Amino acid sequence: MWESWVRKPIYGDDGVYNVGPRYTVLEHFVKRGLFPFVKSKGFRLRGDESKVLKSFLRYLFEVFLGSKVRFTNPYPNCLRDHKEEFDHRFDSLELEVFWDRWGSIQDFQEDAYAFQVRYTLPLFLWAWIDLENSPICIKIESILDEVEEYEATREPRGKDDPYLQETSKANYEDRHWH
Repeated sequence: MWESWVRKPIYGDDGVYNVGPRYTVLEHFVKRGLFPFVKSKGFRLRGDESKVLKSFLRYLFEVFLGSKVRFTNPYPNCLRDHKEEFDHRFDSLELEVFWDRWGSIQDFQEDAYAFQVRYTLPLFLWAWIDLENSPICIKIESILDEVEEYEATREPRGKDDPYLQETSKANYEDRHWH
């Protein structure tokens, strides 16, 4: 079933005039669509295009079969900042713009199968993101390092803060909370 599915002719991104084997059409999508899209958001994918393509095809095939697709989180201990930045850069508006360009590929057109693919694409991408080598993650790490360095070298808080000085005085709690 896999071989016939991957070789089946489908419409490409130019509509009815661009028909080719699913593998070829989706290879074009991964190389010309997915990789540049991820790069434009400041991230990189782990692995080369052929490795990501094989995984992407397996993912689509599982969705096509109606299987519940599960993605492995390669970074269970990643910084919350990295995931939040990813979610911000791949929000629904950005994905909609992406699908406006690539949604004419037959596997991504409006039906239940395509809806599942469109809905779970960020999960697929997160599973393949290279946090250690993505420019935006390197920038986040740099900023966090600077903040940490600043925190370590600055004066303890409260020395020049009148509010904290007032709250540290004796009987503060008795005067204000009773």
